[in-house]
Amino acid sequence: MDQKPLLKELLFYLFLLLILSNTNLALGEGIVRHLSFSDREKYHYHAVPSGEKIDQPKEFIEVGLSGSRGDLEYMEKISSSESIETISIKMNKEGRFISGLRHVSNQQDERVSEERIWTDEKRVYVKRDLERASRLKQIDIPTDKAVAVNGSLLILLRSFPFKEDEKWNILMVDFSGYSITVAVRQSGIENIIVPAGKFECYRMQVVVGLPIIKPTLIYWLTTDKPHFLVKNIGKRGPFTSTYVTTLVSKE
Repeated sequence: MDQKPLLKELLFYLFLLLILSNTNLALGEGIVRHLSFSDREKYHYHAVPSGEKIDQPKEFIEVGLSGSRGDLEYMEKISSSESIETISIKMNKEGRFISGLRHVSNQQDERVSEERIWTDEKRVYVKRDLERASRLKQIDIPTDKAVAVNGSLLILLRSFPFKEDEKWNILMVDFSGYSITVAVRQSGIENIIVPAGKFECYRMQVVVGLPIIKPTLIYWLTTDKPHFLVKNIGKRGPFTSTYVTTLVSKE
């Protein structure tokens, strides 16, 4: 039995960091502009492995969201002792993915990698600029699925029919070029206490479409609009620790 497809899917699961998605664009040009963190919404999170003290975060995460001309622009910056990762994503007003850029550097501000993703509604294109070469991959979009990339999933879920018993199947695409379907359901309403305060939240289950193991990530989004992320629990990969991401402050 060929194990390569399963291995690729397992490697893709490494993408699901947080979580803890339409226009024709020329190849890799002018995909998205960087946002400042003075935009309409601004959130700060800490992420720690499950069981460790929340006041000793392993990652510091900043998220900004703004809107202009009917489009939404999202920016995420993840800082750790090893690297700084900056992600910029453009979506339409419903949260559907248009384009994105990820830049990773080390603590000496030296570029490690850069990837771009964009869509023409029929396909998703992933262009990876690595140390020695550039690679382009095309992924067909199923007609019955929306596309999400990284944090655009959380913005897309703001339009989820929370009060209905419904399931969404979403094609998640990684900046590394892997893709997989996830199933999203609401599984209740809970009061969640984090450093930023106490919030009433929808409990959202995201089940990754991997054979046998079916890993599940949990997101708590506020019941009040704009349904922002308060807490996330999930693995970074099939053999890693479970990470807990919590809201520290918001503007």
